[in-house]
Amino acid sequence: MPKLVIEISHSPFGHENAYAALFAAMAWSSMGNEVTVVLRGEGVHTARKGQVDPFANINLPSTEKQVNELLEVGGRVVADRQALQIRGIRAEDLIPGAEVLDPEEIRRVMMECGERFLSF
Repeated sequence: MPKLVIEISHSPFGHENAYAALFAAMAWSSMGNEVTVVLRGEGVHTARKGQVDPFANINLPSTEKQVNELLEVGGRVVADRQALQIRGIRAEDLIPGAEVLDPEEIRRVMMECGERFLSF
């Protein structure tokens, strides 16, 4: 089964990139394939827990719901520790199951878990 790494570097608020990336991750996973979502830069906001339902405000689903669904079907979500620190986000602010890794560890994961790559 092909392995896919999807990198999200845009905030889920004001952009459709994070939503599209998570939909692609779910589609890939639903075909029985392995998927790892890497959150970098502003993309780390994608895995924050306790998001206010943005659907009511901007007509888009919550990325929190999407991340939870991806984790439930066996997807992997990793967040860049350095990007979290810069933005004042703690590991405990993330959805349970999301991993926090150092940049070097993320590079290793990307090389080991990615036969194909998408960047959003």
